[in-house]
Amino acid sequence: YGHEESIRVPLVVYDPRLPQSKRGQKRDEMALNIDIAPTLLDLAGADIPATMQGRSLRSLIDAKSPAWRDEFFYEHLFEYPTIPKSEGVVTQRYKYLRYIESTPMFEELYDLQTDPHEQYNLATNSDSQDLLNEMRMKCDALLEAAR
Repeated sequence: YGHEESIRVPLVVYDPRLPQSKRGQKRDEMALNIDIAPTLLDLAGADIPATMQGRSLRSLIDAKSPAWRDEFFYEHLFEYPTIPKSEGVVTQRYKYLRYIESTPMFEELYDLQTDPHEQYNLATNSDSQDLLNEMRMKCDALLEAAR
């Protein structure tokens, strides 16, 4: 449910005002759905409220290389009978998910570089326990920051 097929979707931005040299670029930065509203406000010349989550993608659209997020917190807390509640963190390389209502808690950890289809759960691999603990702590910190 927190797998790439459901949380990673392409984003296409077309701005006819961009010079030809800046069109058709492919970026690897992590853009989130919460970035869309700030981007539209920025492109319209409106102020972006300080309380608004997300960042304007304008600097990326303008082919600049700003400091950008290298991880994001993911959660699914909606009541839906066939999708368990979960939370996790995604970095450029790894994805960690935990299903928060299962007892014991079920965890998933994937190396997105070597396993882009998320077939091999590293959370059950004894060689990955240091990485698993690191990702747990990262998830806990991002969860606390989101409160």
